[in-house]
Amino acid sequence: MKNRIALWLKWILWYPVMVFLCLEIAFLILGYRSYHNDDYSIKANPVNAFIGHPTLGIQLNPGTYDININDSLHFKATHLENHTRKVSYRKKDSTDILLLGCSFTYGFGVDDEATFASLLQKEHPNLGFENDGVIGYGTVQSLIQLKETVVQNPPKAVLLIFSKFHLMRNTLSPEYRSNLKTGYHRSAQNVDNLMVQSRFPYKNDCDSPIQLASWNEMYEDWPGREWLASINWFQTLRDRFNEDQALQIEVTICLIKEMQAICKENGIAFGLVCLDGDTRTEAMKLALSDLPWLEVGFDFENKEWTNAPFDTHPSAAGHRYIANKIEPFLSQLLHEN
Repeated sequence: MKNRIALWLKWILWYPVMVFLCLEIAFLILGYRSYHNDDYSIKANPVNAFIGHPTLGIQLNPGTYDININDSLHFKATHLENHTRKVSYRKKDSTDILLLGCSFTYGFGVDDEATFASLLQKEHPNLGFENDGVIGYGTVQSLIQLKETVVQNPPKAVLLIFSKFHLMRNTLSPEYRSNLKTGYHRSAQNVDNLMVQSRFPYKNDCDSPIQLASWNEMYEDWPGREWLASINWFQTLRDRFNEDQALQIEVTICLIKEMQAICKENGIAFGLVCLDGDTRTEAMKLALSDLPWLEVGFDFENKEWTNAPFDTHPSAAGHRYIANKIEPFLSQLLHEN
């Protein structure tokens, strides 16, 4: 009887452990490692420059902030009472040109006067520019913002500043959920408290309404992922398997078409500024053939255009490059409208 119990314990406990250890060693030999986060800190003075929002996920907290990235890169950002970023050189109260986008549009890493929104404003003193860009936003948030703006104060023109990174954001894909949760945890220790009421919008398909995902349900690492290469490999494989890029393209096209229709109905000029492209954005451009489209061709690997090595967002020189690309496109868009 004792021998049977010992044999049973060996099969139930010992053999699975040995198989798992051998598997872990094999992954290490092949070069795979456990999950590791590089240090990335964002410190704002005063604190809480970015706060959670129940339908947009994130919102700008009004105030003037000195923001420090990785204890190396400093920039000053002014958030207005309407939760937009200050556009320097603006002389008009009314908004003529609405800029929608993510942290690239917001100008993460550069001072207020260095953002391409402010540079465009400087070139067009008779127009009022509004910078609605917010870190982490995708096309879903831009659509929500557009609907609110049209009701309150319709502009003359809307520019959707698009990046290929927005594709995964629009469906809250597994990869983006992981990047979002991990990235914010890397940036500050009190993130969970700040984001407790935050819900992020996304779409499952073109026909369904916008869904909301709470911060607490965003993403969870499997137990042991930060210590074992095998667990990290299996969870990464799971995420990649569930990364439906065809759906991301389809949903994004539908979102942009809806924005285009809203602008057309309200007599607003609408154009898309594609910062960085690939085969997916080429497919989008083909499906949106009647939409004014600007290819910026921004190189995020170019250290002269970004805040490298501290951050990969566009530097002041990068924003100047983007503004120079947008300026003739905007002028043509306004002229044609």
